[in-house]
Amino acid sequence: MKLQWSVFLLLLTVASCGSDEFGTASKTTKQGADALKSYTQSSCSISTLVKPKVDVLYLVDNSSSRYYIPEDIQDKLSESVDTLSKAFDYRVIGTPLLETANGNADYQVMTNSSDLTGIPSDGRRITSAGSFDFFRKSPTSGVERGLERATSFIDAHKSLLIRNSSYLIVVLISNGRDMEVEEDQGTRNGETRLNSIKYNERLLKFRELRTTLDANQLRLFSVTAKSVCGDGYRTALKSYVKISTDLYGESGARDNSTAQDSYNLCSTGGINGIFSAINSSIQQVVLPHEYRYWPITFAENNELVSRDELRVQRISPNGSSSVLTRDTDWYYEDLGSSQTTNLREGPNPVPGPGEPYTGRHLSRFANPIIYPDCVLVTSVSRTEYFGFIALPQKPRVETISVRINGRTIAKSNTNGWSDISATSRTQNIKVAYPAPGDENPPVIRTGFMLQLNGTANYYKSGDNLEVNYLPAGI
Repeated sequence: MKLQWSVFLLLLTVASCGSDEFGTASKTTKQGADALKSYTQSSCSISTLVKPKVDVLYLVDNSSSRYYIPEDIQDKLSESVDTLSKAFDYRVIGTPLLETANGNADYQVMTNSSDLTGIPSDGRRITSAGSFDFFRKSPTSGVERGLERATSFIDAHKSLLIRNSSYLIVVLISNGRDMEVEEDQGTRNGETRLNSIKYNERLLKFRELRTTLDANQLRLFSVTAKSVCGDGYRTALKSYVKISTDLYGESGARDNSTAQDSYNLCSTGGINGIFSAINSSIQQVVLPHEYRYWPITFAENNELVSRDELRVQRISPNGSSSVLTRDTDWYYEDLGSSQTTNLREGPNPVPGPGEPYTGRHLSRFANPIIYPDCVLVTSVSRTEYFGFIALPQKPRVETISVRINGRTIAKSNTNGWSDISATSRTQNIKVAYPAPGDENPPVIRTGFMLQLNGTANYYKSGDNLEVNYLPAGI
């Protein structure tokens, strides 16, 4: 708090007996107590982006007909692993389409996740897409039952290698068909019939696994021949393509409405964008942070902030705001000393409590502030009251007049001003009003003092004080 001083010299002319005499100069002392200052603090809650869990199971043709798949197509399928978005917390698992002697233990896995639960530490864990041995395993049988193989593998590794609450994508690569579900009906390719009983059994098993795993999605990407485009190729429209379409429809996804999760093995163009739909549709999870406490930063180490005038508003991203009611919606907490408090209390388990703040002054919310809301905290400086006037010169008491905001204050030892200006002194001119302790922090002045008596006669922040007087003899 600063007090502004200005002294004006008035010249009085007195005429007597034809000669001029110069009398004592009258003094006017004006003091303006600082007006109230405004304090504003605006800050916003934040969120954490969490990588969604995506488990991709490659079932890769290892039947004798795989040798009809050109190398460039095989290379493109292997390269598709690297097109999976790095924004995912992924596990890519590769296993033969036809079971080998090692059964469901025959697989490789590549992950970018810090969570290695269920992943073996042996040679089955690999670090690059080029290490997958796609198309290279010898089967124990030549009968292709890809849908049963997929559900059997998932069932064997559910909740461990294949995680709960993930996006589970099966990529089934074959130039043949599921011979259990889609039965040959004639001698020419394409003359098949659907074994609806077997098909429904397999579809039901996929549904059961989706429920057991609490999967966000369970989809099957069939990479098969859409036509008889070469020797050894068979279409799989009534088995693999059909279940791709059905599972896509049940997934609730809308990212692949044209292909509906079936891709053409007959050309590289048909498989180039296997994961483009997945990459664009699965978004990072936004975890809104929840705050029980909010710091009042402008109050730290500032004794002049009025705690009584604190105001708190919640502001939404659309610009709307609501004033929170003190002692109902929020509570002011003075910790007494600087302490460390976790502002954020959730969500759990990630990111959990945190965002520690070290300070003394906090607002505590009855209901937490949740991302993306912001908080505006305002106050004004504490009103200071003054009970003393420091004059730069010793006054002649009978000439003193005191006005506060234009109101004349009478001379009185009980309800006005009184003279204590016998000698110059140095003291705190603030008073312990309206509560004890309000005289601090002190405002120290040196001068010839007048004392204001009666609380109604104190001057306060923003008031204008004017004192006129004649100095004591020169």
